[in-house]
Amino acid sequence: MRRVAAVEAGGRLEIRAGHYTAVIDRGRLLADVTGADGGSWGMLRLLASVDTLDGPDETTRVEDVTWESTESCVRLTVSCASSLWAARTHVVEFHPGRITFGATVRGEGRVTTVRLLGGARLPQGVLPSGAAHHTVFSPNPDHPWRVARPAVEPAVISVNGEGGEPGVGRWLFTPAPTCFGLSRARAADERSLPEGPWLMLGLASARRTFVDVVYDPTPGGFSLRCEYQGHTAAEGVFTTPEVLLLFGAADPYAGLRAYRDELAARGLAPAVAARPPDGDRLQPIFCGWGAQCALAAADGSPAPALSRRALYEEWLDALAGRGIVPGTIVVDDKWQERYATCRPDAAKWPDLAGFVADRQARGQRVLLWWKAWDPEGAPAEACVRAPDGTPLAIDPESPEGRAVIEDAMASMLGPDGLNADGLKIDFTGRTPSGTALRHAGPSWGFDLLHELLAVAYRAAKRVKPDSLIVTHTPDPGFLDVTDMIRLNDALHNDHPEGLVPPSDEAVVEQMTYRARVVHAACPEMPVDTDGWRLPGERHLWAYAAAAPRLGVPALYYADGMDWEPGRVGAATWAAVADAWAAYRAEHGLTAPRHRIDRRDSSAP
Repeated sequence: MRRVAAVEAGGRLEIRAGHYTAVIDRGRLLADVTGADGGSWGMLRLLASVDTLDGPDETTRVEDVTWESTESCVRLTVSCASSLWAARTHVVEFHPGRITFGATVRGEGRVTTVRLLGGARLPQGVLPSGAAHHTVFSPNPDHPWRVARPAVEPAVISVNGEGGEPGVGRWLFTPAPTCFGLSRARAADERSLPEGPWLMLGLASARRTFVDVVYDPTPGGFSLRCEYQGHTAAEGVFTTPEVLLLFGAADPYAGLRAYRDELAARGLAPAVAARPPDGDRLQPIFCGWGAQCALAAADGSPAPALSRRALYEEWLDALAGRGIVPGTIVVDDKWQERYATCRPDAAKWPDLAGFVADRQARGQRVLLWWKAWDPEGAPAEACVRAPDGTPLAIDPESPEGRAVIEDAMASMLGPDGLNADGLKIDFTGRTPSGTALRHAGPSWGFDLLHELLAVAYRAAKRVKPDSLIVTHTPDPGFLDVTDMIRLNDALHNDHPEGLVPPSDEAVVEQMTYRARVVHAACPEMPVDTDGWRLPGERHLWAYAAAAPRLGVPALYYADGMDWEPGRVGAATWAAVADAWAAYRAEHGLTAPRHRIDRRDSSAP
């Protein structure tokens, strides 16, 4: 075991570990951290604030700073008087390869904002940590093409975001792993990462009732901020999430894997263990949403209006005529009459159960698109509500809300219902957000989303144990409510740079970054590589070739595309067919049989 040594002389405390040295300034509550290579990692502020609906938490004085040491850890305890709480205590632990930081307050209140590695101190105001890094990596794909960002720009990991609203396009992974990467080097450009070392900055907490985790920079400084929005009650005592500073990562993907291992060591995520491969789950996927959007772009119809059995059969026949036969078919938005109750729209899907049975007879799986949170068709008492009582989202901690979810799962997956093979769960970024909202239980934020998915997942497995549940939640705390992680949309419709790639390689680069996040944080999870919205035919060709290296290949188009007008050429379809054939050969998979019941006029 590597040792951690503490030396105190002349009022100065120096802590020496294998990957770093920390010099403590007790008066200013700073730890000046230097890496093993002699480079600075900045000055960590050993201070926190826990604000409530009653007001801000400000440090009025530092009461005591003490430390104790063992061979493997130096533990520093900082006690402060607060303007809001009866007491606030910070605990900093220095281990050979990591530093951890957290705080506990005593008193009562409804928590709004928690600031870590920084806090309000009278009379100076909010004091952050001092930054020595120049580049930040976020595992949340909140920009169309970027992987690296400058240290002076905020980054948000959240369960709330919206693809149709500018400035909150952080919904693609909801949530991503709550861990950022810091580099002292400057990135050559926003699409590439500097070489290591990297310092990882993550959170660990048994309860996560916050909506956002924010890397919050200032000129020359930074802190972490968690937004609880007043939905978490401190009843005598409240302990913040623990910050984990993990040293020695060669790149942020290795750092995310180290973060996963740290969570597992704390019992907050399962240890990484291989899952036996399920050949059916590895079969290439066709999702009809892209084809719906392509037809909508051509004739002006709303894309959800084009989720129709006749169209899906035409698209599948057209693909089969080109030698492209998916093993999994996703029936997308809006096959159901109402989102919450999940009964088929009889005008568009007069016999959805028959379609599912027909495809299963051919050796294919059918997944149904499920829109998380949407209250359409649910009673008000089943929902998170606005102050005036307006239903806004299904509430999984309401008995009525749970009943709605469980009934929907039975209808979609049960033998007396549609008997589908699983779900593509979408719109988890619609997790409710706002201080004024009303709901039934104690959970909020990350925990409320987890509860929604847990209710759905457990109900799905009761109805059909081998059902496949696909989400876009690569945070390790959500491993128990998903079977496959989807990389989500390639383009950002709401971003001014989102529809025009800076190069032909940009789409593949962006999706590779997302896949590497999943493989690092959740290596046991199969990956649905997605494939909508692609800018044009050359990107379809390029991504079809790249996707099998990232996970399960997926196709969203069957004729034309929705952004680039015109029909896709025969050579591109041949490239897709070849990529799928090579993928199946590599994984020992057999293509399902497909009979074409009518002439396909769109096949080349």
